[in-house]
Amino acid sequence: MRLRLMEWFFLGLIAIGILPPRLACQDTIERPHGMASAKAIEWPAGPARGSVPSWAKNGMVRFARWDGGRLEVVKAILSGWPNFWPPDPNHLYAMDHWYDPRTIRLLHDAGVNMIWVTFSNGFSNQTERLQQEELARYIAECHRQGIHVMAYESISNMFWQDMYENVPESRGWTAIGKDGKPVPYGAAAYRKLGYISRYMADLSNPGWQDYLRERVDLALKAGVDGVDYDNNFARDITQLMNIYHMIYQYGSNRKKDFLLMGNFHSSTYVLNRLTNAMTTEDGSEPGIYDAQHVRRMRDKEDLLAADGGYLINNAGLFRTLDALSDSWKLNLVEDGRREFGAREAKPMSPQRQQLAMAEAMSFGAANELFVEDSLATALWNRDPEAIALWNAIANYNRFFAANEAYYTDTKSAASLAVVLDDTSRGVDLLNDLAARNVLFDVIYARDLNLRRLSRYSEVAVLTAETVSNKALAALENYVREGGRLIVAGQSASLDQDGSRRPHPSFFGQRLGKGECVYYEETPPLEQLAAVLRQHAKSKVPAIDAPAGVVYNVVNQPASRREIIHLLNYGPSAAGEIKVQLKKKYRSATLLSPDSGQPTSLTVSRGASGGEITIPSLKIYSMVVLTE
Repeated sequence: MRLRLMEWFFLGLIAIGILPPRLACQDTIERPHGMASAKAIEWPAGPARGSVPSWAKNGMVRFARWDGGRLEVVKAILSGWPNFWPPDPNHLYAMDHWYDPRTIRLLHDAGVNMIWVTFSNGFSNQTERLQQEELARYIAECHRQGIHVMAYESISNMFWQDMYENVPESRGWTAIGKDGKPVPYGAAAYRKLGYISRYMADLSNPGWQDYLRERVDLALKAGVDGVDYDNNFARDITQLMNIYHMIYQYGSNRKKDFLLMGNFHSSTYVLNRLTNAMTTEDGSEPGIYDAQHVRRMRDKEDLLAADGGYLINNAGLFRTLDALSDSWKLNLVEDGRREFGAREAKPMSPQRQQLAMAEAMSFGAANELFVEDSLATALWNRDPEAIALWNAIANYNRFFAANEAYYTDTKSAASLAVVLDDTSRGVDLLNDLAARNVLFDVIYARDLNLRRLSRYSEVAVLTAETVSNKALAALENYVREGGRLIVAGQSASLDQDGSRRPHPSFFGQRLGKGECVYYEETPPLEQLAAVLRQHAKSKVPAIDAPAGVVYNVVNQPASRREIIHLLNYGPSAAGEIKVQLKKKYRSATLLSPDSGQPTSLTVSRGASGGEITIPSLKIYSMVVLTE
C-alpha cells in the first residue's frame, strides 16, 4: 500500500510539473541575506502597544510549530531535506495528513494554545488553494477549542516552475544576482535534486508586493490570527523594512488585532521594531555539551566549563529580543541548533526539551516546539518514545498554565544594562555572561537617553560600534550624574552616519559623580564577568551554586513580588543552592514542575535580607518572594 502511495505521489508531482526531470545543478549557491547597516537607519512607526490581543501576552502562550500538509511535503522534497529525499513513505503520509482534525487532540494533550500552520510557502496561489481550503476548516476547529493560529508564509521564496507556469508575470518578480542570474534560496540540498528548485523574489517589485497582500487576504479569510513570515532575505535591510511596514499597515486595516512576526536572524533582529510579535530560530538546544559538539557550533574559548563539558544557553538571546519587545510584544524562540544531528531528524530528549521550555518561560517567552518531520511522524504513529516526550512537554505546559500569574506583567530586576547597536553583534558574548550569572538588560544604542539609563547602576558598551552623537551624549550625562560606564574595544567608534569618530574624551575618565572604565580590548570572559558582578550596586538576590546553574530575577511591582527562576543545565540534579537576599520578605515559596506541591522556604534573617536554601534542583524551579 505504501509503495502504491509513493508511486501515485510522484506521478502526481510530475503531472502537475512540480517535480521535473533532472537539470544541470549550479555549483555555487549564493546565499542572500539581510545585513544591518553601520549607518543608523530611520525607522517608520511600528505597531502600537494596544495592537496585541490580550491572549498574546508574554507568559500566556505555549507554542508549537505545526507545519504540514501537501505543501510542506512538496517543499521538503524540492529542498532535498532529510527523510523527504530520498523520500520515506512514513514521513510523507504523516505530513500529508497532518491537518486531519484529530491532530488537534495532540495539541490539547500537550497544553499547547498557539500554533502556526503551513499556509503559503512559495507556490502559486492556484497550487496552494486546496491546502488553504482544508486549513480554513482546521483553523475554525482550533479556535473552537481555544487554540490560536498563525499563518506561516514565505516572504520571498518562489518555487519558480510552478509560479512561472501559473503566474506568467512572476518571471519579472525574480531577484537577479550580480552574475545576472536568478538568486537561489540558499538552504536547500540542490545537489540531491540535480537542479535549483527555489528562487528568491525581488522584494521591491510592485507585482510581488501585490501578491503578498493577496496572500494576507487569503490568510485572514481562512480565519488566522496573524501572519509569520519566513525566508527574510534581502540585499538591503531597507527592502525588508519597507515590506514589513507595508504588510502591517495592510493587515491591521483588515483585522484590528492582526499579529505580524518574522523569522529574523542576528543581523535583522532590529526588524522586530516593525512587528508586534517576535520569533527567531537562532536558539540552541540548551545543556552541557561535550567538546566535540561544541567545536561544530562555535569557538569554545569563552564558554563556561561545567560538568565535564561546556554550557550552552540562550539567556543573552532572550534579553536581546526583550529589548526589542518594548515589554509588550510576544516573544517566541526556536532552538534550531542541536548538539546531535539536525532538528528535523532528532528531537531533543525530554529533559533537554523541558529545559528549553523553562529557559524561555524564565523570560516570559515561549519555546517553539519543533513538531515536524521525525517527531510529527512518530507522534502520528503513536511511537512510545515520542509519546514520552509529548508527556514531558505536557507536564511543563500544565505547570506554566497553572502558574501563569507569575509569568505575566513582570519587569527585569537587573541593575546592569548592556548596549547593542543595530547589527546586534555580541549575542554570543551575552549568552556567555549569562552563563556566569551576570544579570543584565539589553538596550539598543538608538534607544539610549538619560531617563532610561538612570535606572541602572552600571552600563556596558562592549560590541556596539555605531552609537549616534545623541546616544553618546546620553552616556556622557549618565556618567556625569553618577553612573558607572564600561566600554571595550571599538565600541562607539562610529557615529550615526557610519563615519569614524575620534576617541571620546570621557572614556577612561572620572566625570562628575561617576566614571567610565575603558578597555582597549574586551577582557577575558571570567575577568569581565567578575568586574560586571562586582561593581553593579545591585539589590538583586545572588546565588551560590555549582557551575551549570543559571538564574534570572524579575519583579512584579503590582503584586510586590520578586521571582527567582533557577535552571540546571547539567544532566543530573544540582545539590544545595543558597540564595542571598538583599532585602526582607514576608514569605518565600518554592515551585517546580519536577516536584509536587509548593514548598514554603525558611528565610534566615540577616542585616540586609537573609538567606534561603534550595535543597535540590533537577531541571527548573522558581522561588516566589513576597514583600
